[in-house]
Amino acid sequence: MDPDSIEPYLTILKDGFFKVACVKDAMYEHGDKFGNNKHSYRMGDVTNSSIVHYTEIVPKRDRKEMTHAVCFQFCRGIPDMSFFGINNGRDCYCTPFYKKMASDSSKCDATCEGDDSTLCGGKRKSTIFSMHICDDTEQDIRKVQKTGMKVRDALDTLSGAMKASSEEAEKDANLMQKSFGLAGDPAMAGMMQRAKIWAGTNIHSAKDAFEVVDKLDRLDQRSAYRDKDFTKFEDRKWAESLVKDWQEATVEAGKLFEANSKIWKITQPPRGRDSKDDAKKQYYPIMYFVDKDFEDVPTTCTGDLIDEPILNYDPNECAASCDAMPGRCVGFAFFWADGGVCFLYSKFERAQYYTGCGGSFLQKQYKKNTPFEANCLAKLQFFEGTSLKPDIKCKNCLKEVQRADRCFK
Repeated sequence: MDPDSIEPYLTILKDGFFKVACVKDAMYEHGDKFGNNKHSYRMGDVTNSSIVHYTEIVPKRDRKEMTHAVCFQFCRGIPDMSFFGINNGRDCYCTPFYKKMASDSSKCDATCEGDDSTLCGGKRKSTIFSMHICDDTEQDIRKVQKTGMKVRDALDTLSGAMKASSEEAEKDANLMQKSFGLAGDPAMAGMMQRAKIWAGTNIHSAKDAFEVVDKLDRLDQRSAYRDKDFTKFEDRKWAESLVKDWQEATVEAGKLFEANSKIWKITQPPRGRDSKDDAKKQYYPIMYFVDKDFEDVPTTCTGDLIDEPILNYDPNECAASCDAMPGRCVGFAFFWADGGVCFLYSKFERAQYYTGCGGSFLQKQYKKNTPFEANCLAKLQFFEGTSLKPDIKCKNCLKEVQRADRCFK
């Protein structure tokens, strides 16, 4: 009842609010003892209390466009107030209670001055909100911190694997691209360029994720609140800002985790069986179905690629991934130096085999005489008893097979 003693942004007496009504409020009409409606004041003999208007206390230069939160921030630090109301889109007031009085059929349909997605009363009625105190600020901080760090750890683990595996594969793909270019295999050099681009996509996505991981780490360091008194406005404001930052960063991290998981599922797709199983036993060198004399020489192949290149999988894992796509994957090309690159195909089109890599048909030492492995493997169940030699009448046969009496270096 002493307007001059009101200091709204000093202490915190309420920490939450929710909407309760849209009414023509008798307190707004007849409970304003000190404001513009003081001549209509009738609550002295009833409750001896008065509402407090935002515009009566806050200087014009400091006022913000009205929203639910702006009104709540003002009212929650004023003693004896349990509700706040907003009238006509902008007029905020605090009140110890509200009282519905007779009115017309109008609604609270005025948009808030500072947020046109929400409503702030109407010309004749007020949107009323109840304020409460839960005193759970420390619990709120611990909760968002725990959730945020859980997402942070998952994102960090995923992105670390993406970056490490993709960098290894990118290095190998660069080596192989140069090697196949010099060996006269432009088609496979082009496939390695595709692998490098895809590896770059993984690396870039991982780096974006690490920025959010760092943001969450900084929030974790900010979350020490032993010296805070949450009954003080500034300390409570700090806490609420911290909780909001945690929530926003956690949502951002969750979205990145979901996006990177989708990328990683393509880069290292699920395997159809345990990696300890020898899945590649079901796959034969493509030259087995063309000319068995050369089934063990290094071979490359192109065709209809399934998704993007697989990075840093060994041949058994590539075979298991092909198994996980029944009816879709017929085989794969596999290359390995320090980090593997694998291409899954739904159809083979062209192959090139290298007969100048040393060794003999009896010794079969080709792999030991090359700087990296290069193999094209077809799933036996699709091609058993058939030939893949080029034949215009054959739908599944290769369109072209080239012999290279040389090797790649």
